[in-house]
Amino acid sequence: MAVTIHDVAKLAGVNSSTVSRVINGKATITPDTKERVYAAMRELDYHPNSLARSLASGLSGAIGVIVDARDAEAFSNWFFARSLFAIEREAQARGYQVIIANGAQSKGGNIETMMKEHKVDGLILPPTTVKPSLMKTIGDFPYVVLGTPDTLSSQTSWVDNNNGQGAEMAVRHLQEMGYQNIAYLGGHEKRGFTKRRIRGYQQANTGKETVLATDGTTENAYETALSVLKKTGHPDAFVCNDNLAAFGLLKACRELRVHVPRDVGIVAFDNYPLAEYTDPQLTIVDIDTAMLGEQTAQLLFKRIENRAGNQQIMLSTTLVKRASTERKAR
Repeated sequence: MAVTIHDVAKLAGVNSSTVSRVINGKATITPDTKERVYAAMRELDYHPNSLARSLASGLSGAIGVIVDARDAEAFSNWFFARSLFAIEREAQARGYQVIIANGAQSKGGNIETMMKEHKVDGLILPPTTVKPSLMKTIGDFPYVVLGTPDTLSSQTSWVDNNNGQGAEMAVRHLQEMGYQNIAYLGGHEKRGFTKRRIRGYQQANTGKETVLATDGTTENAYETALSVLKKTGHPDAFVCNDNLAAFGLLKACRELRVHVPRDVGIVAFDNYPLAEYTDPQLTIVDIDTAMLGEQTAQLLFKRIENRAGNQQIMLSTTLVKRASTERKAR
């Protein structure tokens, strides 16, 4: 038997009319009541009739997730997929669909089309699209940036992981374990989140500063690390921009018979599924990309419902200690 609005109301402990108002966004409902209704909808796998809701509310029943197709490194990876899944899960709980579109065009392209043709009720944007001209075009239309924009960061609504905090945490852990000459390996120095990670590394590092940029591939990280490790007085520890850089570093260490963690300690960003299966297991700065997507979607729906203005949310990172840094402090 199909689940009805009455079933949702009974489970949530409210009237059917309240469930209808939550779905249609037609009246002011307390956040607690809304969450109870959404939770009941998730539990019962209830999906509102999108056409009927659209006619009743004037809303499209969809949100847009904009990607920059030019930036394959940022969007063609496991971490973005986790964020996207969390966004989809939050949208589904509210009876919304998610539309993914490329927004790399300088004049807005798909972003303006989605807004002007009322295809979506809100947008999730990548930081690369945040420019004064586009923000002027968007105006009061509900949006949230997935990440910290390099411009207008105090004037836009965004959610991000605290990359600087993560790098500082990595450096201090390595220092506590007795490493003194700590380098940063991987990523593009001018790239938003990499730039913030490098800044955190620089703020916590009390020794020689060595930043080794790469093109983002494992092979280039391997070549860069191989060249550095062949030199006298090479770094005795590395903070890696991601697991790909760490895999290249591990390969170089094996080839040169540099022991990890005795001769070199390694901390990498991102808890990639294979990180705990490397030899040795990698100590990781864990970036919770699922939480990032969840918080971004929740803030967007608050903005769609006129319950939030521009907000900036920074999510903390955590350090997962494993064998790659298990050298005792001297």
